[in-house]
Amino acid sequence: MRNARLLHYSHCVSDIERSRRFYTDVLGFETVAEFDFDDAATAQVMDLPGCRFKGIFMKCDGMRIELIGFTTPAPEPVRRKRRANEVGHSHLSFYVTNLDETLAEVVAKGVEIERQTRAVLAGGIECCVIRDPDGFPIELVQMPVLTLLPYEAEG
Repeated sequence: MRNARLLHYSHCVSDIERSRRFYTDVLGFETVAEFDFDDAATAQVMDLPGCRFKGIFMKCDGMRIELIGFTTPAPEPVRRKRRANEVGHSHLSFYVTNLDETLAEVVAKGVEIERQTRAVLAGGIECCVIRDPDGFPIELVQMPVLTLLPYEAEG
């Protein structure tokens, strides 16, 4: 698209305040704005007539996300863990400089580790997955420095 810029990625959650705490306290996102949406025009855009929800806009390292928590209609419950090969958003990923320290930190905050996902990839890069309160995968990738690789950087 011409004359366009990525605004945010929206992520529907079952409990907006629980998810806000996780995304700020565990992942380091900062809340930049929040709004209650209950108007007909927004419901039309969402393709959910009569819907009501809170949107919490957050940022971390230049990435912007919106957590959305519906009150009407209630969010559909998560029935099982999301698999990596399901169509749609697969995971959120963070570089960390020390995977062991990071995993100890998140465990101390009550987060469970998907221990079976811990692996060393080709080139010696070590990864592991944790999950947000609704079971959405968060990939942790150990790198010696937090500098983005050339294909990941802006510009």
